[in-house]
Amino acid sequence: MPSQSTQPIDIFIEGWGRLGPYWGINKVMAEIHALLYLSPEPLTLEEMSRKLKTSRSNVSTNVRHLVDLGVVKKVVIRGERRDYYEAEEDIGKVAKLLAVAKKRKELDPAMEIVDGALEGARRASAGSDAFLEARLAELKRHMDFVNAIFHAFVGGEAGAQGLANVIRIKENR
Repeated sequence: MPSQSTQPIDIFIEGWGRLGPYWGINKVMAEIHALLYLSPEPLTLEEMSRKLKTSRSNVSTNVRHLVDLGVVKKVVIRGERRDYYEAEEDIGKVAKLLAVAKKRKELDPAMEIVDGALEGARRASAGSDAFLEARLAELKRHMDFVNAIFHAFVGGEAGAQGLANVIRIKENR
């Protein structure tokens, strides 16, 4: 049940938590990221647990996943024995890191399935099932287009290649 808090930080944390699953992370992971992103100081697991009203073990598990994704990092505070964490400040980088993780989990396996089915259809049918082959080829073209857009979004050398692929795919339509 959502809280009735009107505090801006609480509104943001709750809303970010609801959006998390759309980005490929769970609600608690998104809430942790929101809390750390808006925190002027690094926080401990205990502080996060208290502020989010969830167990320390739940926070610990989810922070570990966020660290693995690269959107949260552990920081060292001299003289402190506890671990402290802070969010990646560059929200564009966060969006790209989450997109890469979501692509790896959702788009890449789907592309492998379509590639495998299309290859099998081409080998097995030798033109005998043109409808199946045409449908799979069209699906592959669309997936390649989405993949190229993704690479253009993440930038760098892969981004430049992705943008070139978007243009090439658009021209071939």
